[in-house]
Amino acid sequence: MPQNRAIPELQKDLDDISSAIDAQQAILHALFIKRSETRRRLNFLLDPMARLPLEIQSHIFLCVDSDRNPPNSNPKPNHQSPPMLFLAVCQLWRGIALSIPNLWASLWIDLVARRPSHFELCELWLKSARSLPLSITLHGSLQLDQIVEDFLAQYSHQFQSLTLRVLRNNVMRPWFTWKISEGSLSSLKTLSIEPVHFHAFYGNIGEWLGILRTAPGLSYCKMVNTFNQEEQEANILPSQPLMLASLECMHLGERGALNLQGDMGSNSLAILQYLTLPALKILTLSEPDIADEAFLSFFSSSSPPLESLEMTLPHQAPWPDTIVSRFLRLVPMLTMLDLSAALRYHELDLFLPFVDILGSSSEVLPHLRAIVFHTDTAVTIHYNSVLSMLRFRFTLCPTRLELFELRFGEFVYPDYTHDLQNGLPNEEVRVGLQQLVRDGLKIHIGRTENLL
Repeated sequence: MPQNRAIPELQKDLDDISSAIDAQQAILHALFIKRSETRRRLNFLLDPMARLPLEIQSHIFLCVDSDRNPPNSNPKPNHQSPPMLFLAVCQLWRGIALSIPNLWASLWIDLVARRPSHFELCELWLKSARSLPLSITLHGSLQLDQIVEDFLAQYSHQFQSLTLRVLRNNVMRPWFTWKISEGSLSSLKTLSIEPVHFHAFYGNIGEWLGILRTAPGLSYCKMVNTFNQEEQEANILPSQPLMLASLECMHLGERGALNLQGDMGSNSLAILQYLTLPALKILTLSEPDIADEAFLSFFSSSSPPLESLEMTLPHQAPWPDTIVSRFLRLVPMLTMLDLSAALRYHELDLFLPFVDILGSSSEVLPHLRAIVFHTDTAVTIHYNSVLSMLRFRFTLCPTRLELFELRFGEFVYPDYTHDLQNGLPNEEVRVGLQQLVRDGLKIHIGRTENLL
């Protein structure tokens, strides 16, 4: 019996000891927490970074992020690089990074691998940007699946800058399958469409117009090596030109780039037939690949306040004086004229019609301040006409010409002992040009060095 009575007592003693241990462990746990908190507070007071105002900390984070990424390049999401790296340093840094939407407002999205983890990371990234305007690069094929389209649809209304870096595709396959709903790019100001590794890629004019139509507020557009398939579907071409009332700067192709003939189709310049751009101030064109009348019709219907024009001239033969005269009178606000000539036949002077007209009437381009000619071959230049034109524009026009350049390609090595046939002015013309330089006109003739 006494032994039986001892069991409850022992059990009670065991329970009391267990309770005491639990109480002590709770106290110890509380002490650990208090020590950690005290240590964190002490570190905060000792850490010069932590003592900085939040505004300065945020600026440092932004500087680190901008220094890592090349200019005009959107960052690729990576856990080992800023700003994602900031999240893993400590709780303080994580809080700071997530409180700066500007850190997350630009992103490179890889459409090649289509890894689920990549899009999960992209979604976390863009959510951290909150409602800020976004700068986005889409890299890869734009033959998108539904998952990617749904992902882009969540944020497309925030896109302010969009770069499409498109992989070269097979001309026989459809190129563009990103279904952009009407007005989904309503915030877009800057659009660049360019191939990866400078290889031409294919689409059709209706596809380009489909993008532009959803971005009525566009102010800058660049399309490089975007060759159009010869066959266009009639139902995707507009019956009336698309007006982009805010577009001020457009680059179609690149200066000096020749149109590729044959099965390649045409370059991006053909889209001008379907556009009206009444606010256009800066225009860069590769070689015109549309009929002269269609080309002139664009400028006639748009009546743009064009100030700067860079263009590659058709290389088959010089434009007739009548075409040049009509063209120049359609852009009366021009202050900068930059022309490139890539010739098959050295005896042609594609610049001569422009030189003759600019040197005969002050009503043509009355505000012109700069003329630049580029040629990648040692072509014939009628320097007597050039000198006459420069004297006229410098002394007799309401707006005095300030700059004239004739730049040869870097691989051209003319024979300096000859005159016209090797691209250099003779002595009489050289004296006249040097006098204009003394009077204040800036003139450069040659490659890097000025041969005057």
